[in-house]
Amino acid sequence: MKRGSTVSLFLAIASVLGLGGCKLERNDIASEGSSQQVVSGSQGGDMTALVEGIWESQVVPHLRQTATDMKDLAAAIGTDLDSAGEASGYRPSSEGSPWNFAVQVHGVIVSAKTDTRAATADVDVNGDGAADVTLQLGPVIRGTALRDILPFVDFSSFTDQIEFAQLSRSLNTRAYETVLKDLPRDALAGQTVDAIGAFTERGKGPPYLVTPVSMKVGGQ
Repeated sequence: MKRGSTVSLFLAIASVLGLGGCKLERNDIASEGSSQQVVSGSQGGDMTALVEGIWESQVVPHLRQTATDMKDLAAAIGTDLDSAGEASGYRPSSEGSPWNFAVQVHGVIVSAKTDTRAATADVDVNGDGAADVTLQLGPVIRGTALRDILPFVDFSSFTDQIEFAQLSRSLNTRAYETVLKDLPRDALAGQTVDAIGAFTERGKGPPYLVTPVSMKVGGQ
């Protein structure tokens, strides 16, 4: 993530967007007094145990602290992905890495697909009736967004690609077990939803595939 002036980045995006009342805010990681520790693997390391150790202390707090409102972010991405990424996203330093975003999702579920292990719920966040976000419900969770949104996790700190991939799977499994497993799945369409999660954007546009680390449906 580039560490330029927050103010100048916001002004630049605001001038491009020209969206009245739309406020895209950058949520920086606290650099002083931060409890975040660089996460590293080890030969034959237990990724499940590693994730268990950092989930409540680092992963969930990081997403809560850096999440951007999805309605504003979707508008910004639609105008200029790189500007939105520089303002509110994160990507590893390796060349060609896609932008990852931590987001707050507030909206209405317009449809849900729960008759599959890769269950999802489509959410409208701007009131136009169309899906802006697809929330993953699992138990099969696709993608590596939960791993790739974390600045304290870097490939060079792990033994190899296999271990790094195992870390991603363990993060996805943890999200399902602690957040999604016990969610009600009947009659989801029409209910309100509040969630915090992450997604990776490669320029394909909405609906954005979000993996939640917290989620509430209706009056839950």
